[in-house]
Amino acid sequence: MPKFNEPESIGNEVARPAGDNLVQPRAEMVVVLAQQGMGRNEISRRTGIPWASVTRIAKANGITFDTSQTEVALRARIAQLKQAQAGIALGLHEDIAVARMLLRTARTHRDYAFASKAIGDLTQAAQRMTPEVSEQDEIDETKQFLVDLKSAIALEVGQFEQEHGVPFDSPEAREILNKMRYQEANQDEQP
Repeated sequence: MPKFNEPESIGNEVARPAGDNLVQPRAEMVVVLAQQGMGRNEISRRTGIPWASVTRIAKANGITFDTSQTEVALRARIAQLKQAQAGIALGLHEDIAVARMLLRTARTHRDYAFASKAIGDLTQAAQRMTPEVSEQDEIDETKQFLVDLKSAIALEVGQFEQEHGVPFDSPEAREILNKMRYQEANQDEQP
């Protein structure tokens, strides 16, 4: 089967200014979505435009994609998939409970055989669908949590220093924090 190749003009579209009547809708969609922070693959999925065309359109419009976000997005997607997989496994365990009830209430040999087979099949499926979490996965998840926590703390420290104009580890900062704690405690006690 021959491979479909897009003509050279497709994918090299340039978004025109708002007042220009020659705006190319595909280019405008790509530019707007890229400016919203979406990646090349996400734009392709949402618009149906092949990712290679998204790349060419972005390049023609002077847009580059931040590849450092790819790893973060990949980790988030893997976490979503594991969560969905765990949800399916949980549903299978519920189905096993129903099949066990059918086994207990079977009146004929046929019903008993059907329920037994269902329990065996569902158990195998549940075992396959239960996500495996290795020790290394847990270590990596913990490391990432600590890196994210460190970034969040650094952001809070920076905001505090900018707002109050004193270094966070100074005696003045401790005094400000103590006043803030005192005010919060008094607000909690008031009816």
